[in-house]
Amino acid sequence: MKKNTDERPVDRFLNAELAVGKINFRKVDILFIAVLWIFAFLMRYSLFPIKSADYTGFLEEWIESIRMFGAWKSLGMEISNYTSPYMYIMSVASLTENPLYALKYASVVFDYFASVVMFMLVYELTGSRNKSVFGMAFVLLSPTVILNGAYWCQCDIIYSSLVLLSLLFFFRGKSMKCFIALGIAFSFKLQTLFILPFYVIMWLKNRTVKIWHAVFIPVMYIIMHIPAWIAGRSIKEWLFIYVMQSDYYPWGSLNYPNAYTFLDETIYAGHHMNEVSGAGMFLTLMLLGVVAYYFCCRKIKLNSELMITTAMFTLMVVLYVLPHMHERYGFMIDILSIVYCILSPKKTVVTLTLTVLSVLIYMPYLIAVDVFRMQSLAVVNLICIAVVCYDLLRQIRLAEIPEEAAAK
Repeated sequence: MKKNTDERPVDRFLNAELAVGKINFRKVDILFIAVLWIFAFLMRYSLFPIKSADYTGFLEEWIESIRMFGAWKSLGMEISNYTSPYMYIMSVASLTENPLYALKYASVVFDYFASVVMFMLVYELTGSRNKSVFGMAFVLLSPTVILNGAYWCQCDIIYSSLVLLSLLFFFRGKSMKCFIALGIAFSFKLQTLFILPFYVIMWLKNRTVKIWHAVFIPVMYIIMHIPAWIAGRSIKEWLFIYVMQSDYYPWGSLNYPNAYTFLDETIYAGHHMNEVSGAGMFLTLMLLGVVAYYFCCRKIKLNSELMITTAMFTLMVVLYVLPHMHERYGFMIDILSIVYCILSPKKTVVTLTLTVLSVLIYMPYLIAVDVFRMQSLAVVNLICIAVVCYDLLRQIRLAEIPEEAAAK
């Protein structure tokens, strides 16, 4: 084969490959990732001085309480309505000169962790190095991810990155590791359970999930709370903290554009909160039951794109129909939508729409600006769900196994 004499030395350098684990990277890939990581951090660091209302109204007071009682002793007290694992992070932050920065650093660390997990997940699904690098970049450049941690000082990236890790183990066929990761995520946030309907459907289709491995969710929750228990925190407190949290927010919607905005069952109003919320719980279970039943009735060959779309759709249904949803609870959808569009670039519009939607619903809390009425955003959200539903049904039809083949 004739050697290409026109290739520049810089091209040979950039295209030379290096093995990192089982993946061959070009030097240009490594340089891109390095620059991406540096500038992604600098962008976040510039937002660190911002104190959100959540920080001044809650986190700052909790930090002061921890400092008053001491980092270790405070773990045995009910200082906040957060679970103990995040209070460990807050206790460490209380020991620093600038706890605001410390808490944001913690979220940023998980931003990068999520980007690495995204890389591995996309590579697992596609085998494409380039698509995996783009997946990593999309996580670090996502407006929702940047605003949530570096601006808002929130921690949704922690449980979301662990849910993403559970999906990675799921696609690798590691059921136990999948539920261990899910259990650790659950110890940080109750919203972890929004992914469970997807895993139930996968169990019904006999894909990876072993139902008895679900015991690792409560097991990991208990293990993660052992240090707090040793420090003196009541078992009842940390065992039932999610039950107590549900009493704080009786409204159908807490600035999330879901079905309850049409009934004006919002944080600013609320007419029949208890009755409507109770009905919404049963409606959610019924709709998810219909989806599960539909999957049971269809003989299909599952593929990566179909399963990711199923996870997307069930998450979106839960967020739209389940009551008591905060504006930040759609965070996991934004993360999963990155995988959704990478597997099929035609769906980029859906991902962009969901991302913009999340940014718009953040605005009333972050800067006290309502760009659009919540009912209008709820309509846009419903349209996105309809588009994903149509896409899911299309994929199911394409994946159907002929009756003759299914009978063999």
